[in-house]
Amino acid sequence: MVRFLAFTIIAFLLPFIVYGGWRFITAGITPGSESWPMKVWTRLAGAGAALMLVSIIVLVSLSGEGAKKTYHPARMENGQLVPGSFD
Repeated sequence: MVRFLAFTIIAFLLPFIVYGGWRFITAGITPGSESWPMKVWTRLAGAGAALMLVSIIVLVSLSGEGAKKTYHPARMENGQLVPGSFD
């Protein structure tokens, strides 16, 4: 769950980071010294939301096991924790 949450947060923030880095490299503007217009914030938020949705779709479709498998949760055997598995 933490991995899923981290991917979605990073995917949303990535356009802001890229734009800020691009402004820093091309214009030499230090972070925090200029205000971005609302149009820029809106476009970056839209791009971040779209990228976040794409990352969620990719994570959901590529992670996990097949639908025909049965999950057995973690359990204790002889004092040892046996991790959950699919079979």
